[in-house]
Amino acid sequence: MEQNKIRGLAKSVVLDTGTELTYAERGESNKEVIITTAFYFHTFMPVVEGLAEMYHVYAIVMRDSRPSEEKNPDGSTNWARQWGKDEYDFAVKMGIQKFIHVGKCHGTVPGWYMAKEHPEMLDCFASFYLAPHVLPQSDRQWDTLVETKQQQKLMGLAMRKPQEGLKKKMEELQSLGPNGMNSSPDLMLYGEHPEKIWPDTESLDHDLKNMTVPVGYCFGSNDLVFQDFYQANMYAIMNTRGARAVFLQGECHLMELDCPERVVSEAFDFIDECHKDYYKEITSTPTRTNPITF
Repeated sequence: MEQNKIRGLAKSVVLDTGTELTYAERGESNKEVIITTAFYFHTFMPVVEGLAEMYHVYAIVMRDSRPSEEKNPDGSTNWARQWGKDEYDFAVKMGIQKFIHVGKCHGTVPGWYMAKEHPEMLDCFASFYLAPHVLPQSDRQWDTLVETKQQQKLMGLAMRKPQEGLKKKMEELQSLGPNGMNSSPDLMLYGEHPEKIWPDTESLDHDLKNMTVPVGYCFGSNDLVFQDFYQANMYAIMNTRGARAVFLQGECHLMELDCPERVVSEAFDFIDECHKDYYKEITSTPTRTNPITF
């Protein structure tokens, strides 16, 4: 069990595949289930705890260990699909028949797997700060800062309140330990690219336009990741059937550090609209013949 990747009480479960997953469980007295996924839960735990005020939340650590079942044609692990399959196997193991997926950035990736492979299990899907990329990357601001090792500048641009946020990030790094943050290039690649769940962009485009699960997008206007994939994100927003999109002016990529309660509020608002069937009519009718392009 990777206890260091959870702030507070952690649990683990061994899936039928033999894989052990570490997770946090909060809000056990609530009936409806939210599953959220991430590489670790420290600075994101306030969001988990906020969601747990109304929902039974399982926060699953996305693993980086083999063996794996989801492979690319060359035999390497397709981590995007593997994390999704782990979430599906977790839900089956725990007896969860229906749930809401709430994910931020890389944590949206298993939700996209579920929307593609097991939509019958998703009540709705809050995909915050990340959409599948049908179109090429527009800019490389984030990548350039990473490649040139300008970590302090990157963190300063990734949050609205850097003085408070950097302190929390340093505490997080200390809790994770020297081996807590896996910087393997293949993991980072899959974590930032949910489109790798699909074999090609044509099938991804088709599935977005024929989505049967309500999708809630949320982006901060000052998020470098949103800007770097501007065209792809706008295309996804305009072409995901039944989707809701919210832009929060002035918010950055690490919004959970600046205002976790606002992230929780946006998730609750989206879920509430889904429960009122605002999206049901759209997602249960045939796709229009003239979809919007960008």
